[in-house]
Amino acid sequence: MGNNVNKNGLIIPVYINEKIVLDMLAIMEDGFSTVSQVNYTEHIEKNSSKKLEAAATTSATILSKLLKIDVSGGVSQTGNDGKDTNVVKEKVHTNVSLLSKFRNYLIDEKILKSELDFSKIEVGDFIEVEGELQKNPLINYMDIFVDVFRLADIFSDEPQLGNKTQAKNQKQQDENMVKQIKSFTEELKHSGTIDFILSDDCGKIVLSAQEQYLTNDNVSEILGGHFKVLGKVICICQNENESIDLLRKTTLSILSEEMVTEMFSGLKNNDTQQFNLPELVTKITGPAAIVIPVAIYA
Repeated sequence: MGNNVNKNGLIIPVYINEKIVLDMLAIMEDGFSTVSQVNYTEHIEKNSSKKLEAAATTSATILSKLLKIDVSGGVSQTGNDGKDTNVVKEKVHTNVSLLSKFRNYLIDEKILKSELDFSKIEVGDFIEVEGELQKNPLINYMDIFVDVFRLADIFSDEPQLGNKTQAKNQKQQDENMVKQIKSFTEELKHSGTIDFILSDDCGKIVLSAQEQYLTNDNVSEILGGHFKVLGKVICICQNENESIDLLRKTTLSILSEEMVTEMFSGLKNNDTQQFNLPELVTKITGPAAIVIPVAIYA
């Protein structure tokens, strides 16, 4: 087991972009081997007989959860006299240990910035920030809106005789609206990415994460938890006059702000105003930044 392990290096990721980690390490080391050989010498003092054999393999793909392993060897020794025996072992890195190695490199080379200071960070910087992660407020609004209709349907009374046709028509309208909202929510995710928001006293970070790298594809593991985020800055809004459009990945980004506001205003009516719906947010005002996360971890 390795010595002098820093507890801050014992990270548990809920999101890790393995491809970025491997690409960065390959650049740093001009290519690298996933399996390394370790040589050491054992000194045998007593009369003993030992034999060790091991062999294990996993998927050959470099992006598997446990990178390629091929460990085999044999050691045997019998005798009364002290004797040195050369032992050869092979060790393998997992995706998490490679992430830790990459993070340590950024720290050692003073490349990693750990403070969210918008006057000091630049596009292209690697940063590590921490805080509570929240869902994209636009997706959150849509999800709550759908839940409102679902609950209203559960607790609705049976329509009185003579009002069944009207109730049926209203139910059909509600179902059509829910269908449209769900379609719009899927549009926000059509690129395979999903935005998370990390708030700080200095501003906000919009994390453009790829869903395929989420642990167990479970978004709920991230929401509301306090995590560290390692990522690369791709956009910065320095002041309140600038903003990040949460519709930027959708076809609605071609519409003017007035048209978008008018479109969403149709979601509010007398039936929905009685519920405590959150404010509809389509933009994150500065100071803010868009970050491509390499990993999200505790």
